Amino acid sequence: MGMRLKEHDIYVGSLQEQLNLRFAPPMGSKEAFGGLDEMVALQKEFEVFKEGRRFHTSISVLGLAGAASHATKNRFHDYLASLRGMKSNIPGQSGDVAIVKALVRNLAAKKPLPVYFELHDMNATKDGKRVIVTERARPLFYMDQDYLVISLPLALAVKAK
Repeated sequence: MGMRLKEHDIYVGSLQEQLNLRFAPPMGSKEAFGGLDEMVALQKEFEVFKEGRRFHTSISVLGLAGAASHATKNRFHDYLASLRGMKSNIPGQSGDVAIVKALVRNLAAKKPLPVYFELHDMNATKDGKRVIVTERARPLFYMDQDYLVISLPLALAVKAK
């Protein structure tokens, strides 16, 4: 995001939160239906995530990021579209393909995991310019919950002189 969202960077945290809430662990009660349970149901019914379909297309169908503004939404989707040109930690798969395949596999699993979208500094390490998919991890130390973790690379937005 950073370089793409520019002055809209103040929304990065809320965009990340929207992704994480969409795939959040079940809350238990019927009236709290949403998050992962809803995503599994939507995937079965509509195949929201499908190999060959771009990740940003599926996110667009889910209506994520539209609450801030059209400019923020469009810049966010532009960032997600750019994942197609980034590498991933999975050999031979772009960031976009790795995310979609991981989500398809996870949502079809007997016991799907909630998904946590992390952000990492793409310039912090030599391998930072790639999407990192971790099949099972505990990204939130305060929750006794395994997640499928997808870490998205970000760079600092450079201000014009």
